[in-house]
Amino acid sequence: MKKGEIMNKNISVIGAPLDMGGVRQGSRFAPDTLRLLGLIDKIKRLGLDIDRDFNLDVKNGYKLEKSEDNLNHLDMILEQLDILFESVKNQMEEGRLPLVIGGDHTTVLGTMKGVLNNYPNAGLIYFDAHADINTTETSPSGNIHGMPIAALIGMGDERLKAVGGNLTLNPENIVYVGLRDLDNGEKEILKENNIKCYTIADIDQLGMGRVMDEALEYLKNTDGVHVSFDVDCLDPIFAPGTGIHLFGGLNFREARLGLEKCHASGKVLSLEFVELNPLLDYDNKTAELLIELICAGLGEVRL
Repeated sequence: MKKGEIMNKNISVIGAPLDMGGVRQGSRFAPDTLRLLGLIDKIKRLGLDIDRDFNLDVKNGYKLEKSEDNLNHLDMILEQLDILFESVKNQMEEGRLPLVIGGDHTTVLGTMKGVLNNYPNAGLIYFDAHADINTTETSPSGNIHGMPIAALIGMGDERLKAVGGNLTLNPENIVYVGLRDLDNGEKEILKENNIKCYTIADIDQLGMGRVMDEALEYLKNTDGVHVSFDVDCLDPIFAPGTGIHLFGGLNFREARLGLEKCHASGKVLSLEFVELNPLLDYDNKTAELLIELICAGLGEVRL
């Protein structure tokens, strides 16, 4: 995709069935679950071309163990992030818009590095209940799905920072939407780096429409934006199929409006949807909802 040709109609669907970054296994089944429920056909009905549709070759059969260096399953995760980085980089170089389906939110490190390789001044809109900006020093768990943003801005473990080379994300090019569960160390990192954050309380007070207008205005001087959407930004009443249940999240209409606003801006370079765990879902409720949100992010309109 060339600069200026933002919101490509040639889509590459990249399944990233990586769920080593957290505690609950199962999000690796999300890409194929969404396909079985008709995701690809629904995208095509939007008038978009799916030039590529594939899964990364991810090793399974691992045992969940806490590491001594507070970086659980680091070697396996690094291997998969390098593959994801190359996939996103190559698809963008070949003129396609990457749609990455996780897996857990560790994926954003590989995905965003691939975007930055093509758009060094890219922005990031991060829909999530969590900031995912811990380092080994601040993380209470050692789960790497809570660390990718720190690595993207050049903080934390050198091996994580090295994914995709020396590319870094400018902290001023990040906007969080929907935060409601932060570790103390993360709060300090966010403040020290002056990162733009909209908590769930901000959305309650301002409304999602205004929040997104402000977020997109804030990122207007970037090359475009990568939209990364974690299912746990939603309230578990609407989306039970995810590993961490935190009540008081976004409802479906708020999430859809947020993604519609992203698309309408004409700034979307790539999208990513993560942390759907089909093993924890009820009658595919969360998966079906996520398909609707993916389509909203790709331009589906209600009228």
